[in-house]
Amino acid sequence: MSSSVEESDLPEEEVFEITDFTNATDWELFISKIEEVIGEWHLNSYTRTTPLCAITNEMRNGTWETRTADISFTGVPFTLTYHQLKEVEHEHEDLFQEEPEEDGVDFPAYSDDMMNLNTDFPPRAHCLASNFHKHRWYGLRSFLVLSPPSGSESNLSESKCNLLRSSAAVALNNSSCHVPFFVQILESWRRVFSGHAYSVGVQTQFEMVHLKHCPQQYRNISGLLHVFKTKIGSPSLPMGRCWVSTRFTYVLNDWGDKGKWPLKLQDPQEVAMNFATLMSGSLDEPVMELQLAAMWPNLTSDLIMDNDVHTHFNALAAPVWAVRLRYSDDLPCLLTYYLYEFMKGADRKESLSDLLSFENHSEQEPDMGLALGRITEPAASSMIPIVSSRLASGISKAVSDPQGLLRRSAHSLTQMGASQSDNKMPEATLKAIREFLFRSLEKEPSKSAYDLSHQLKAAPLQSFTHKFATCAMVVNLCHGGIHGIAHLWHVIVTELRTLWDAGKLIPGIGMNVPDLRTCLLHQKFQMLNCCVNHKTIREQKRKSAKDMEQIEENVEKSDENESQNLKNESKNVETRFTMSASDDSDDEFYECESDVDLEEDGQVPTSSETDEKKEAPSEKFPPEGRLKQCGSLHLLLNISSPLYIPITQDHAPLTEDQLEEQANLFSKLGDTKEGSKVRARMQSASLLSDMQSFKAANPGCCLGDFVRWYSPRDFEEGKLSQRMKIPGNLWETTWEQANPIPAHRQKRLFDDTKEAEKVLHFLANLKPAEVMQAILPVCVHEAVSMLRSSSKEMSECLPDLPLLCNQIETKATQTFRGWNMTRGKIEDILRQISFADALIQRAQSLQHKFSDLGDPNTIKAFVKSIMEHPEITIEGGPNGPVGKIITQYFTQQVVSKIDPLDSELQKDEPPKSRLPDPTGREFIIRAISPYPSNFSREMPHRLYAVLMRNEFRLASAISTDPTFF
Repeated sequence: MSSSVEESDLPEEEVFEITDFTNATDWELFISKIEEVIGEWHLNSYTRTTPLCAITNEMRNGTWETRTADISFTGVPFTLTYHQLKEVEHEHEDLFQEEPEEDGVDFPAYSDDMMNLNTDFPPRAHCLASNFHKHRWYGLRSFLVLSPPSGSESNLSESKCNLLRSSAAVALNNSSCHVPFFVQILESWRRVFSGHAYSVGVQTQFEMVHLKHCPQQYRNISGLLHVFKTKIGSPSLPMGRCWVSTRFTYVLNDWGDKGKWPLKLQDPQEVAMNFATLMSGSLDEPVMELQLAAMWPNLTSDLIMDNDVHTHFNALAAPVWAVRLRYSDDLPCLLTYYLYEFMKGADRKESLSDLLSFENHSEQEPDMGLALGRITEPAASSMIPIVSSRLASGISKAVSDPQGLLRRSAHSLTQMGASQSDNKMPEATLKAIREFLFRSLEKEPSKSAYDLSHQLKAAPLQSFTHKFATCAMVVNLCHGGIHGIAHLWHVIVTELRTLWDAGKLIPGIGMNVPDLRTCLLHQKFQMLNCCVNHKTIREQKRKSAKDMEQIEENVEKSDENESQNLKNESKNVETRFTMSASDDSDDEFYECESDVDLEEDGQVPTSSETDEKKEAPSEKFPPEGRLKQCGSLHLLLNISSPLYIPITQDHAPLTEDQLEEQANLFSKLGDTKEGSKVRARMQSASLLSDMQSFKAANPGCCLGDFVRWYSPRDFEEGKLSQRMKIPGNLWETTWEQANPIPAHRQKRLFDDTKEAEKVLHFLANLKPAEVMQAILPVCVHEAVSMLRSSSKEMSECLPDLPLLCNQIETKATQTFRGWNMTRGKIEDILRQISFADALIQRAQSLQHKFSDLGDPNTIKAFVKSIMEHPEITIEGGPNGPVGKIITQYFTQQVVSKIDPLDSELQKDEPPKSRLPDPTGREFIIRAISPYPSNFSREMPHRLYAVLMRNEFRLASAISTDPTFF
């Protein structure tokens, strides 16, 4: 009991709780992260940038650089992006030096950009297609943007925005950063930003208002000036202290009959029957619209009257006109259609027989009683309709492409040119194709300067393979797609079989051995021609041999009567010596007969039967198959006998797939002793043939003689090389096996009949899609050749087109000659070709639209300028030659939209020059006035306003004097 009392009387132990106020909060971490990024990007050091000048034209032609960093605040992710206009190095920096202000106020760089007239309405950030809006709204060359990550739909409220802005303000002050900082608020599609900037003696607030419709009181410059003066706290600011720059934008999207392009739609029947070349040209207008900007730069507000009653802004009297173009995104061009539709067909899996015919299955139940009759009757089959009889209603009609490669396809072109009553390709079409492909060439095609057949692994221009590729693209586009290709390939294989049987060459292929630098299909055609050539030569030799035999028989018959008398006279003499010379006569006949038999059978004594230096004498084996003497060389064992070069067989030509098959076979034999022997025997077939021909041409020769002719490097200092002396080497064993047989009596190394049948079998078993894949490089070659031809004509308008063609050729060479030819890489090539073709069509369209300029050099210079720059200024404005043409187009567009009744009343009067209502109106108001009080220093202020049909936006930049407020 006492112990418990004592314990209760003890004082309680104190617990010390320590609150660490040094831990960083989320707000402080956020500020620290911004400061860290600013330090990494070196934005905390103040540098005086070169002021913008009209000489450099940086705002129009400069490039923008961006940097990004991911930061978060209370677990919410944000992206901090730094945008900067890349500065151009100036040769004369002293021209841009500015004198300091008299009162000593040195405004920051962003204030100079805001007030600089060269930042007004830059073309790369147009109100209708802007990229860097803050650059257009405020004229800034560098700024920071804090925004939600891309793809995020986060919506920042005004309170959250103020918290972020205050955090950024602390970070900017701590790091001495003078770059304007913006925070994106509200929905992302509204592009609303709020920001601020701090510098020594100047603070600027950037605010924005965005509405769907413009309030009535702000539809003119008078209302906007009232808003601006109220915002800067100077309602009574003199009108001469405000400067206004104005820009009205007009859109021309109807070129009328005079400026439409193409001038004439392609005739569907002409496109479908032109197999020699690919038709080019656009099927729709490549220039969707022309945007005309009428500008009044830097006018004092007291010189402008623009209210609900009257306005001074007349576009036809504007001092400055600028023009920009908007092109069609997916321009439908025939050359593009050819390639994309051809690539689609290359993905099909059907065989030739599947595409050519199919059995007609009745919808009714089959009658079993007619089963035997159906077995005995041939199967009823019909050709799939290759084409339709209905001609295309218009080539420019297109449908959406689901793959996104070509959003418009030439569906109407695929419906051209056949008879409805027949289910197969019309005979007239087939006749035209046969005549185009198989007619004999009168002269060899001239080589083009841009023949890239070897680089692209394609086929030479104007060759049979090249002509077949162009024909296949036309058939694929206009005669039934993959079914038309199947029918075409069936016709070609049949014709090739006929040519082989008749011993005729394929026109446009030549008689050379297969060129491994070309596509496999071209190699097969070359192989077939080689077979035809060998067959023809062999038959000619056989025929000449028969003719010689016939001549000899005729000579023998004519001499038989004359020799009969001589035989009778010498009969008595011969009988006297018959018994005495019978033994010698028998011996000579035996030897001659033995020689002939040995020569025909190829059985002669080998070196194993005699000594190496004791070869058969030359009289025992008469030489055969000599081509010519080999210089001054003589046989080693018979110095008096010269060494002759024999007539040998040509080595068997091989195509690319045969070489690959042979290499795989050799690798499968392995490194075993038996496999090595088999491999050596297969490789020495040609060597054995050459040795036999050499022995037949040089009786009494040895291995050293053959090596001196066949491989001189292996005969050094009068003796064989070391590798030739290895016992049992390939050369020695083959020499021992070789018999003296001339080339014309040997077994053929190249069996032309067998090889031709293999080629025809290979071609007949190709799927149509495989054929299309094989000639796809040839199709690309033809397209590149067409672009090259056009680049010569359009070189003055499109000076960069040859460079683009070079890029396409390099990409195609890497793709088609490598082992990684994927669909994605081929699609990249086709996209580049499509872009180059679109450039050509744009230039041609603009040349036609502005042909009234007269001088071709003037037209080309204008087209070059407007295609190279996003926006150009029209010389002379509305009164210049280009301005007058544009005014005519606008007047024609306005007149076409007038009510027919009104136009009927005014048909006798010539239309007056007029422009439609402006699509967008932009105003920039500047002023320098003290703010926030009359005792403050004069600060720069700016207000940007854009008024469109469905948008009204105000972007203000109000500067504050933090010292005298």
